[in-house]
Amino acid sequence: MLFLALCLAGLAPGAATAWLLHQRHGWLPAVLAGLGVTASLPCLLVAAMVVAPPLGILVAIGSTVAALRAYDAGRIWIATTWVATALVALACAGVAL
Repeated sequence: MLFLALCLAGLAPGAATAWLLHQRHGWLPAVLAGLGVTASLPCLLVAAMVVAPPLGILVAIGSTVAALRAYDAGRIWIATTWVATALVALACAGVAL
C-alpha cells in the first residue's frame, strides 16, 4: 500500500501540471508538459545522488531495508525492484560493486 502511495505521489506533480495547463493551452501541450514534469523527478533524484554521494548511500540503505521487508512478505517482484533501486543508488554514489 505504501508503494502505491509513493507511485501516486510521484505522478501527482505531472497530473497537476497537465490539469492546470489544459484550460489555456489544450490537452496535447498539457499532457506533454505533465509527462515532462513526471519524467524529470527521477532524473533529478539520480542527478542529486551523483552530486551528493551520501544521498545515494541513504537511498540505497532505505531501498535495501524495503527489499528485505518485501522479501519477508513474499512479494518477490516488488523486492527485486527495490534491489535494483539500491544498485542504481550505489552506482550513482560511486560505490564499487
